[in-house]
Amino acid sequence: MSESHEYHSQNVEAALSRRDLFRTAGLAAGGAVLLGLPKFVGGWAGEAEAATDPRAYAGTSSLALELDSQSIPLLSVEGGHAVADVISEPGGQEGIAGKRPGVVRYEDLLITLPMTTGSKALGEWLTNSLGKPGPSAKNGAIIYGGPDGKELKRLGFTGALLSEVVVPQASATDTAQAILFLRLTPQNTQLLGPSGGVLKVPPGAKQANVLSSNFRLNVQGLEQACGRIAKVHPLITRRFTGSNSVGEFRLPNNPLGSWNCANVSVILPEADAGPFYQWFDDLVMKAKPGSERSGLLEWVDRSMKVVASVQLGGLGIVRYAPEPVILGSSQKAGMVQVDLYCETMKVLLS
Repeated sequence: MSESHEYHSQNVEAALSRRDLFRTAGLAAGGAVLLGLPKFVGGWAGEAEAATDPRAYAGTSSLALELDSQSIPLLSVEGGHAVADVISEPGGQEGIAGKRPGVVRYEDLLITLPMTTGSKALGEWLTNSLGKPGPSAKNGAIIYGGPDGKELKRLGFTGALLSEVVVPQASATDTAQAILFLRLTPQNTQLLGPSGGVLKVPPGAKQANVLSSNFRLNVQGLEQACGRIAKVHPLITRRFTGSNSVGEFRLPNNPLGSWNCANVSVILPEADAGPFYQWFDDLVMKAKPGSERSGLLEWVDRSMKVVASVQLGGLGIVRYAPEPVILGSSQKAGMVQVDLYCETMKVLLS
């Protein structure tokens, strides 16, 4: 496995594992401290205080992303708080440094959700953000609901752009639910009390979960070699903003960069890898023009209907290597890892 792939895999695993830290109890313990900070912004401190009422988080049992008047069920949410740095000013009275809050800034929102959301609004946002139309800013909210579906509180946001998309791994042996990870970079956020409404789930949002094992990957011109692909590692694309750590902060006037896709790593039987070896020879060793290809990763339901897909553009093979062999282990023999660079990634949700 390449060092770059290890880095990206560790990054994704760290990001996805943090959803376990953002539970209701965590909000109650740590969130209340941050909720006091909006008083520096002014104008809505009363609403923020209403959201810190114990009743606003003690019974949280559902999460949703509100986008274009649709409520999209979420599995986890983290970040999105308003924060100000502490600025020290030396030379105060009696040799004590004075302190004051700095410019307010906002955490990125990290959310996870099933690959099959049934949301037209989210599907269009992904298409417009990752495709040629360019970045598309959205206003919306994270809604916290109780067992009865009623709102307990909400975190509103404005001018949010998608800044990272992580498509889950596809593995023939993985029976877990396929989960999509998104990073939203808002211009600002606002913590609010409940609106008194009820979470509205869009039509089709309650369809059956899609498993990570229900996939197929095809690379242009190599369809026969792709018939027994065992695994596709997580697909990652992000806009570079200097640092991409989990919980990243951004200043309001710090523009986002262009999309950059991580390498695509595929595991398949070495017996099927001949066409990939030939592709490496054409693209890398002989530098033949027109050797880049396109690809398509699809998830299907039990009836083999496509429920989500990722279009990959500008694929080029840069490495192939048999997986390490460990005597006495239960690993499958004769598997090979192929690494491809990728220029574009377009996520399509049903």
